Amino acid sequence: MSGPSPSPNSSEYPPQSERTEPSVGNPVDISQPIITKSVDAAHSVPLAFRAVRGGVWLLGSSYWVLVFGFAANVFLTRLLTPAIYGEFALAMFFFSLLQLRGKLGLNYAFAQQRVISGESIGTLFTVDVLLGLGGLLLTLAAAPVLLHFGYSTSVVTILVILASLSLVESFTSVFGVVLETGLRFKPLSIITSVAMPLSYVPAFWLARHSFGQYSLIAQAIAMSLLSVGGSAAYAAMAQRSVFHLRWRFRLGLASDYIRFGAITGAGSFVYSMVMQVDSFLLGTISGVTALGYYDRAYRIAQWPGLMLNAVLGRAAIFTYSELREDRERLQRSSTMMLWISANVAVPVALALFFSAPDFVPLLFGIQWLPVVPILRILLVVSVARPIWENLLALFVGMGTPRRFIEVSLLQLIVLLVLGTLMTLTAGASGMAAGVVITLFVGVTVAYILLRRVLTLDPWDAVSGPLFAAVFTFLGYLLLVRIIGSEYPAWLTVLWKAGYALAGFALFSILVRPKQYRARAGYILRLFRGRSVSG
Repeated sequence: MSGPSPSPNSSEYPPQSERTEPSVGNPVDISQPIITKSVDAAHSVPLAFRAVRGGVWLLGSSYWVLVFGFAANVFLTRLLTPAIYGEFALAMFFFSLLQLRGKLGLNYAFAQQRVISGESIGTLFTVDVLLGLGGLLLTLAAAPVLLHFGYSTSVVTILVILASLSLVESFTSVFGVVLETGLRFKPLSIITSVAMPLSYVPAFWLARHSFGQYSLIAQAIAMSLLSVGGSAAYAAMAQRSVFHLRWRFRLGLASDYIRFGAITGAGSFVYSMVMQVDSFLLGTISGVTALGYYDRAYRIAQWPGLMLNAVLGRAAIFTYSELREDRERLQRSSTMMLWISANVAVPVALALFFSAPDFVPLLFGIQWLPVVPILRILLVVSVARPIWENLLALFVGMGTPRRFIEVSLLQLIVLLVLGTLMTLTAGASGMAAGVVITLFVGVTVAYILLRRVLTLDPWDAVSGPLFAAVFTFLGYLLLVRIIGSEYPAWLTVLWKAGYALAGFALFSILVRPKQYRARAGYILRLFRGRSVSG
């Protein structure tokens, strides 16, 4: 399930008698100045309003990143070769394997605290920087080994640069964690929205001047440095209260963080391997060119999820964490998030599925036509992935990562065995099918485990979007027979994508009109800051 460097995620809620609550940050040293989350001005508004408003900022940022990233990657893809993308994808896999920061869920350990003190900030900062340094040293030690086993110099060079950037980012990540724990995602969204387009400037220049092999890593370097600079500038202006604390490292608190984070981080590591091992298998078995086609197909298939991943991976986790003792509200929140996910991801996936044979050669060039069959398979992942992410967010928010590790290990084993066999049989398309099967195995097992501790009714959330998708697809088959396909490519893409979006919206309203109006109205009222009952 290849993709960008995955962010940590985690696990379940066993019976109270079996549960061990983390002791992170307890007891609080009252001699230290503290910031109490519950009385922070940003927390004086209702949780639902903060969660939705913060989520909307993340969603808006994701839309902007999607739109600009779409245009930027069209330009780059037309200039670069599949082999370049394949090398970068392989380097991303080894980065996920060797970097240490994501293997300890420090941000989620920090989120368990109800107060922020100088000791908690100082300890988090110190541990994160040490992990970044350790990851770089481990990468440098692994570099000659990878070269010995035949991986290219380009792959190893990209890997070392990524590890160096992770170390740089560790120096300012603490400020983002403080904001995330308070569901204050507006500044983070603004920084990302500004840094993202600027980061492509060096990539464009290098690609246009025949330095294509350096363009992707140049974009990663620029994005990292701009994000770090933006975070530092915002912290200096708006997070002065954090600087007023006396930062101190406390070994006992670091031990608490690591003890909690080790379980969460183990799940994060296994999850990152599940998300990246397809790149390793395909690149090693079939070569970097095949991996390049697969990587482009996977990136395109992620477009629907880009609108949701930031919310599911960040806002949802911290919202569920605050609601974990209130099972009724937790169940309602998770159902609503699942419904939103389906209603955003499904119509975009349908638009891509219908128009793929036309827009791929139109946008990227005829040389990228082998992407189409791989993309159509992976679009199933783009629909199911938000469901999976929501289940993982529930696991993390409920504070017990054991089950998540178990599910992820099962997925990793399935993908290693099935992905290898299907890649040997059918190349990139076989790997794509293996990823789909692996994802559904994970969703099914996670749902069964969650049912033991939380009442979930996924059918209530996904039945409407599912039936709307079926009716939209049947309508498309009818329209193709009536309209035909003898039109310019741009016009064909336009009517197919337009029909997918409009048709899905219409059928969604017709299939379950009361539910659609009630839930859409609920979200709108929350965003406007109005009180909501029931």
